[in-house]
Amino acid sequence: MLREIQEAEGWIPMEAREMAAERLGVKPGVLSCIIRLYPDLKEAPYAHEILICTGERCQNRDSRHLLDILKKELCPDKKGLSKDRKILLITRNCLKQCRTSPNLKIDGKLYPAMTEEKLKSLLAQLQS
Repeated sequence: MLREIQEAEGWIPMEAREMAAERLGVKPGVLSCIIRLYPDLKEAPYAHEILICTGERCQNRDSRHLLDILKKELCPDKKGLSKDRKILLITRNCLKQCRTSPNLKIDGKLYPAMTEEKLKSLLAQLQS
């Protein structure tokens, strides 16, 4: 049911979650938890997803600095949604690509050995 809603709307709005929850006999919070468990389900109508590794090896190679840049540029809310609501910022403890750290993914595509310059260039492309 959630996938059908997303297919029709492009994301799963709260009103649709509430109606689906009522139909299924569960609380809307249960559906929100399910949505967060499945990366392909969207709680908000963002256009891009940036997933940055904060694992030990990536941190040793400045992923925290990259995360700070992303936070400064995007001004994400508590759920990671950028101020303009176009980009979702997510952190993960490890992307299992330690050899090429620091790593991040944009819309599922891996960008290894990320630098500040590369990140700023990619952000500019996403925001245009």
